[in-house]
Amino acid sequence: MTKKLNFGVIGAGSRAHSLVRTAMQDKRIDLVALCDIHPGALEEYNGICKRELGHEAKTYTDFYEFLDHPDLDAVIVSTPDYLHHNMAVETLKADKHLFLEKPVGLNLEQMHDIVTHAVKSDKILEIGYVLRYAPFFVKMKELIETGKIGRPLFVQALEEYYGAFHFNRGWWRKKANTGGIMVQKICHDMDLHYWMFGEPEKIVAFDGINEFKPGSWDSDAKYCSECKNRCPYFVTKQSRTRSDECVFNSDHDVADNAQVLIQFKNGVNLSMGMNFFNSLAQDDRHWRVVGSKAEITGRLAHGIIRYDPRFSGGETGSTYLETNVKALTGHGGGDSVQMIEFINGIFENREAKAGIESAYWSSIMVMGAQISADTEKVVKVPDLTKKYPLPKRE
Repeated sequence: MTKKLNFGVIGAGSRAHSLVRTAMQDKRIDLVALCDIHPGALEEYNGICKRELGHEAKTYTDFYEFLDHPDLDAVIVSTPDYLHHNMAVETLKADKHLFLEKPVGLNLEQMHDIVTHAVKSDKILEIGYVLRYAPFFVKMKELIETGKIGRPLFVQALEEYYGAFHFNRGWWRKKANTGGIMVQKICHDMDLHYWMFGEPEKIVAFDGINEFKPGSWDSDAKYCSECKNRCPYFVTKQSRTRSDECVFNSDHDVADNAQVLIQFKNGVNLSMGMNFFNSLAQDDRHWRVVGSKAEITGRLAHGIIRYDPRFSGGETGSTYLETNVKALTGHGGGDSVQMIEFINGIFENREAKAGIESAYWSSIMVMGAQISADTEKVVKVPDLTKKYPLPKRE
């Protein structure tokens, strides 16, 4: 019988919860170590371990002691963004396989350091770009790759996320902790864009705070607990999982909307928008890809792609492709797939879909977009790749 892979988790929060539950369904792995600074989180996760695996994991509050756990083969890093760089590098230096939640550091320097250490190691790196595994985007990729829409020419992508309820609170509310809201939120989408359309050539972006600022709601309270005029984003404070800063009046500096334009080497022009003040009903990723033969449109949560031939009039020529008939797990079904593919990659000594190349190019694009927004300049991608070249294994 093949030796089980011993997994450890650093950062026992809500995102890791889904990853851990998926991993536990694979009988080839065992969860042996947990690390978090909150004892309550460790206790909660150990309850899951006991129910699912029949035993508890060893718990740590010190990251370096956690890495020294005997026979630890692979690590899931699911901590706040500003901790990703150091923990990823130290995990790779400790000779462990690494599943790193996005983003790949806060800036290009951190990303390049992580990817360089991954290349130097003989371990498998997988980034938490779970949307590569969602059936909706897998089908879109297939339609593009097999020529069903002809040559891709023009793309519009929009992420509407009812997300101010947490992005304007806690550690997320500070740009210094995320690298910028684009780096935190639409790195997923930039990875999809590279996966489908190849290498970018030029990037320009704009971001701003249009809605979540003082004066947009009739209250001057800094915290929900002090507010006399509750807004729809009201929360009660919970010490570990939620803080209650006012989404309008707190000292946040993250943007609540952004627009990105990208021109790819193959000539494709793409626009990517995101905002946090959308209607709850439209909370989703909305996509349109226009090709020389046909156009495909759809939204992730619906799991249906509409295919319209270029020269067919009306809806009589439209085809609807259902990509997930039944309700699936989070991220359009990707959550139930990615971790298993990471485990497969380790056993087969190969990267899954979201490895070193994915980590590099998604970061070049999204961090390039943040640089453009910050400097108010068009970013020429060759300037970035010259300064931060893609490391390659010998």
